[in-house]
Amino acid sequence: MPRRLRQAPLVGRLAETSALDAALRISADSSEGGPVAVVIAGDAGIGKSRLAAEVCGRAAAAGWLLLSAGCVDLAEGSVPYLPLVDALRAFTTAELPPVLEHWRRGEAELAGSELSPDMARGRVYAAYLDLLRARSDEAPLALVVEDVHWADRATRDLLSYLIRGLGTPQFQARVLVLLTYRSDDLTRISPVRAWLSELLRLPGVSRLDLGPLDQAEVTTQLASLGTFDRRQAQEIYRRSEGNPFYVEELAALWSEGDQRVPEAVRNLADVRVGQLAPRVREMVRLLAALGRPAGFELLQLLSKDPPNELLAALHAVVDTAIVTVDRESSTYRFRHALLAEAVLDQFLPGERAAVHAIIAEVLRQRPALSTGPSELGYHQAAAVDLPAALASYLAAANDAERVYAFGEAGGYLERALDLWARVPDAAERAGRSRGDVLVGLAQNLGGAGDFDRAVAYATAALAEPAIASDPERGAELWQRIARYHLQDGNGPPAFAAYQAAATLLDSAPPARGRSRLAADHALALAIWDRNDEAVTQAERAVCLSAEDGDLAARGLALNASGVARTSVGRIEDGERDLREALDLARAYGSIEDIARATMNLGYTLLSAGRNEESLELSETAIAENEDSGLDLRRGALNRINASEALFALGRWDEAIAQAESVSNRIEFRFAGRRASITRARVATARGEDDLAASLLSWVEPGGQGQGEPYIGADWRLVVAERAAWAGRYDEGRAAIAAGLELVAGNDAWYTARLCAVGVRLEADRCISAHARRARSEEATARQRVDELIAAVADIVGPGEIEAWVTQARAEYLRLGGSDRSDSPVDRWTGVRDRWRALGQPYPEAYASLRLAESELAAGDRRAASRELAAAATLAEQLGAAPLAVLIADVAHRAGIETVRAPTLDGLTTREREILARVVAGESNRDIATALFISPKTVSVHVSALLRKFGVSGRGDLSAAMQASQLGAPPYG
Repeated sequence: MPRRLRQAPLVGRLAETSALDAALRISADSSEGGPVAVVIAGDAGIGKSRLAAEVCGRAAAAGWLLLSAGCVDLAEGSVPYLPLVDALRAFTTAELPPVLEHWRRGEAELAGSELSPDMARGRVYAAYLDLLRARSDEAPLALVVEDVHWADRATRDLLSYLIRGLGTPQFQARVLVLLTYRSDDLTRISPVRAWLSELLRLPGVSRLDLGPLDQAEVTTQLASLGTFDRRQAQEIYRRSEGNPFYVEELAALWSEGDQRVPEAVRNLADVRVGQLAPRVREMVRLLAALGRPAGFELLQLLSKDPPNELLAALHAVVDTAIVTVDRESSTYRFRHALLAEAVLDQFLPGERAAVHAIIAEVLRQRPALSTGPSELGYHQAAAVDLPAALASYLAAANDAERVYAFGEAGGYLERALDLWARVPDAAERAGRSRGDVLVGLAQNLGGAGDFDRAVAYATAALAEPAIASDPERGAELWQRIARYHLQDGNGPPAFAAYQAAATLLDSAPPARGRSRLAADHALALAIWDRNDEAVTQAERAVCLSAEDGDLAARGLALNASGVARTSVGRIEDGERDLREALDLARAYGSIEDIARATMNLGYTLLSAGRNEESLELSETAIAENEDSGLDLRRGALNRINASEALFALGRWDEAIAQAESVSNRIEFRFAGRRASITRARVATARGEDDLAASLLSWVEPGGQGQGEPYIGADWRLVVAERAAWAGRYDEGRAAIAAGLELVAGNDAWYTARLCAVGVRLEADRCISAHARRARSEEATARQRVDELIAAVADIVGPGEIEAWVTQARAEYLRLGGSDRSDSPVDRWTGVRDRWRALGQPYPEAYASLRLAESELAAGDRRAASRELAAAATLAEQLGAAPLAVLIADVAHRAGIETVRAPTLDGLTTREREILARVVAGESNRDIATALFISPKTVSVHVSALLRKFGVSGRGDLSAAMQASQLGAPPYG
């Protein structure tokens, strides 16, 4: 029997422990801008868990609350969310919100019954994030998840949400997430590898790579394990290649004088296990086949040994350090996964099936000892008990659906389908048809975002006899297929699917659901900017809803017509439809209907230039979503509306904060891309050109996806704005032309904005070409201006639409255009006044600049001086550096000395004010009281300062300010 070696202390790893200590210190000291997650990577046996344990021990000694768990290699029997459910063991039932308590027990929450599965999942995710944040108010908190190379899809999704949320300024907390994974266990196509790559691109997430120990460190490790001479230490170092686990295993064998020490270190475990007594080795084989830690009761049932004999075997295997005891959970587990893998590799095919049959029977008889039906199904399938495995996998899918683990539910249903043809009377045993399983599989894959496969399985279900003979069921399935296409950004096949559904319903009157189908179709058409078709389909849906008596369907139809009418500039009609849609949704619809109507009404108010109203509506919706735990998907779109309203109102730091909360917290492409465009617009206006370019490069417009005309037009609008400030005329012209090709004739708001920026670009180019005597270039620019003015000739609309059209015509006069109904001074005065009335300081400042130029041309220097001073003040308050430079340049060329040169430090007046107080040591609450603003607003500004100075904590701002030679202004 091999004897047990002493436990070696942590050896080396000074740089790694220092980095983790620093992460803990910053996280504990500040909730703003600190590290969010650290990912420890390395080969098997390299010491990831040992390092994590060392750091967690230090954290616990410093008063941290530790939540820890590990992923388990259960192969096909993986349990959704297992490590994150286990981590909640640190809390009592009374300490958990009901939504989390139901979720961890695998129960459906009654309050979530009216929600879509996607929104119900959002409630759980938000509750978990809120729990971490709330508990970190009492003490800093570390969430440690080991072995994420085995993490299931649901665990990965929730971890992504938590890390993104904790990295968002308004949700930051004293929480550090620590993950470990085996880098040698991931292939290039591994979904975990792709997931980790995405995580590591997030702000506040870093990676620590553990390499092998050097020879001196191995010698130190061996000194703690026993007595080894220099030659032995050199030989162990050579064979272990500096891997601490292999060092311990070689040392254990060497200490016994075993002459069979293999050259291949991965065979070490075979030798170690081979030294065990037969009865002990059999118990070890059962534990390896089980694939997870096990308690004494389960091991006794599996081994059928009397308690005293089992205890003796356990003592023997624990003494060899092959198996260890987890005191917290009272379970036995392999000291390292490599040991378990070595045991499994020794199984012969027949032996493996027999052992799995033993395990399956015990778990069937004692379900309380199982992790769930997925584990049972795995062992039954491995034991070739296919009928039982089929039933278990179907039960596992039901359990996974209840906790919103859609990817895992889909996986279990796929395994059930694989078994279907090999199980006699499968439908009778399953209590459902193969078509039912296909539909359920498609639905879960859709919930997991795997839309291509969802469409494939749903299409296969259409051919099943029970569905092919039922027009209403077939129509419902075609409608689902349409939604999968929509969510995947494929408009044309979605419209074809809607038409197929309508054809089926029309073939079997009187059919139910016609009005809802037509309304759903209308909304899809509106989203794809097919506005005339959308209105026609919506009107049909309204008529059908009267026949069906379905007021919720009428609300959805009005939602669609409201979106379509807003897009073509009929703002008042669109608002009327959307307000009625919202009323009907609140009275008869679902929470999803309410969220959709609120979001679309907010967008309509933005189009009208009623930004304060849009912001109020969006903030109310955000607060309601947060209170009910639904701020995941629809909440993201409301935040986008809020962000755009805040930009228009000149509250740019708050606009960035809202946009970042979307891009950091979710992965839905439409909302995330809009968030990046909004952030790029702020960066462009502030002169942060590299940042704007980086944000725009992420969006990559193109294709026929959902909302792609809006994404593409908005993206090109920001590209054109950047080009205008930099004088890149060809780039700007191409962007404007491409944007107009997407929206001209379909969207009045974007058309007017694109034309206004386009005329500005061409006017600037014309003036430049004239000065350079480039006659051909000048003529081309004038021709392009004429085309752009013609594009807005028939556009009418209130608010912003009118302001942009008026600005485009005023820009035309800079060329000496033929529209002389007003003088340039009168025209630019009208533009400025429109923007001022709309409460939009940035375009107002730009209009004041152009008005001042017109007044200078008319010889009114006093009025021009006054207008330039007003424009300069607005530009400085906003931090609009390019505009401030242009204003100062016009003033300098005109000899107007009342306009001072701008401060080009990239900070707004408010940021300089807050910076001075932060450096002086004031808290957010103190600053808020002194400046008559909310602590949350102060937090947004502080986060912006940390980002601009490139530091991670408040304490670093003073040194960074001095290094940049920026003098903070005094305050009284």
